[in-house]
Amino acid sequence: MDAKALTTTQDYLDKRYLAELVGTLALVLVGCASITISGFGGAFPLAIPFNPARGVRRQADGARTRRLNSEEYRRLGKALKAAHDDGDVEAGLIGIWLLTLTGCRLGEIELLKWTEVDAANGCFRLEDSKEGASVRPIGKPAFDVIAKAERRKDCAFVLPAARSDGPYGGMTRAMDRIMERSGLKDVTAHTLRHSFASIAGDIGFSDSTIETLIGHVAGTVTSKYIHRLDTVLVSAADNVARAIRGFMLGNP
Repeated sequence: MDAKALTTTQDYLDKRYLAELVGTLALVLVGCASITISGFGGAFPLAIPFNPARGVRRQADGARTRRLNSEEYRRLGKALKAAHDDGDVEAGLIGIWLLTLTGCRLGEIELLKWTEVDAANGCFRLEDSKEGASVRPIGKPAFDVIAKAERRKDCAFVLPAARSDGPYGGMTRAMDRIMERSGLKDVTAHTLRHSFASIAGDIGFSDSTIETLIGHVAGTVTSKYIHRLDTVLVSAADNVARAIRGFMLGNP
């Protein structure tokens, strides 16, 4: 093979390798964008003359550890009251209150059924959480909110859809409206869950108690045969919910 042919072949192999490299790195970026964009953004210029990571918006590194402070809780409470007074969708407002006062996941509140609400024993008996069936300690302030919800005979869900017997499907949009009204940035349902756990830690509850309160896999109570939860757990959930409600209503 002459020198020209060798050069052409080498150029082809270099381009093919480069294409495979870029393709592989792109797959990694898709799967781990929030972690890898910063790293690859600096590494790409060393390998190729353009940077495919440039301009890609990534999640802030601390987004999943964001928590609300007492002033932010107060702003959230004021926004919820103002939205209620303005006639916002009640299911969305109740849903946000429940996310804030329980530490539950978004899907657990969206799909919460009346048959899963056990106010007498201070818990939610979730039929299908992330960890499967789960018994979750819940404070009285959350049950006070649920008591205000409309219970429709044709709907099994605490947060009913407006025009069907299914669950309310507008929680994400409701969150966006309330956070915009309150001026709170980067606050998601996960933020409210993490904040609940953080308040529990501030009060002084142990890690194992907090894991049980929020239904973490390491501490969740899963037995469907449990009739009554430990009163200590119910009391802990109640203390956290009361503290958060106090912040939201502006109580010292």
